[in-house]
Amino acid sequence: MHRAYAVRYSVRTWIVKGFMPGKRSAKSLTDARLTRERIVEIALELLGTSGPDGLSMRALADALGTAPMSLYRHVRSKDDLLSAIVAEALEGLDFDLPARGAWTDRVAAWMHSLRNHLRRSPKVVSILMQQGHYAPALLRATNTLLGILRAAGFEGRDAARACREIMWSTLGFVSAEIRGPTFSPSFYVQALRALDRGDGQPLRSEDVAEVAAHMPYLLTRDLDDVFSAIVRHLLAGLAAELAETAARVRPVGRRGGRAR
Repeated sequence: MHRAYAVRYSVRTWIVKGFMPGKRSAKSLTDARLTRERIVEIALELLGTSGPDGLSMRALADALGTAPMSLYRHVRSKDDLLSAIVAEALEGLDFDLPARGAWTDRVAAWMHSLRNHLRRSPKVVSILMQQGHYAPALLRATNTLLGILRAAGFEGRDAARACREIMWSTLGFVSAEIRGPTFSPSFYVQALRALDRGDGQPLRSEDVAEVAAHMPYLLTRDLDDVFSAIVRHLLAGLAAELAETAARVRPVGRRGGRAR
């Protein structure tokens, strides 16, 4: 009698709690289909709609129809999730580089290709720049760049420094570009109007005389043209430095003169 009652009580408990034998809850089914790839896919969508501030483990879990703790079976932490997001977004990074030609042309193509790809994932760039997450695609890109520089004649420390100048110039430009209005034409207009109104700005008219004189040109901004100019000037400087280094280490002839 007592045994039969115990069995009926156990079955009733399963029914009340939703654990009938052979039956699984909707959340359990969702968790069973949960994968790291699916988590990263939805995280990228959430990042695109809500931005980095709106991407939390709870918000991601809600979007996936599961509990936050279920995510940690597939990602170790939010930091691990951000690394996976950056890696996924940059995985399609491809460089359309000339197979031959001047090294400066190949590096210029590298810089333009990287900028174009990063601009397609602005929210990911914010994570990359603020937290510096590792991405295999960026490591491969760095390897390609170092190969071009070494073939051009840069060695060791000089190659590493040139690589950083090129990489950081590109990343820094894109980071400033996607933030939007920084130093846009309206920035200068608002600053000068504030000065005219005497809004307590710690500036005198002579402090902005050159800005005022160049206003017709500051009111237009072609970012493609600006970036192309940065690429040209940076590579021209590196090429001049490389030629100067080569001249210093050129072998000396038998009579003490430089070899021709």
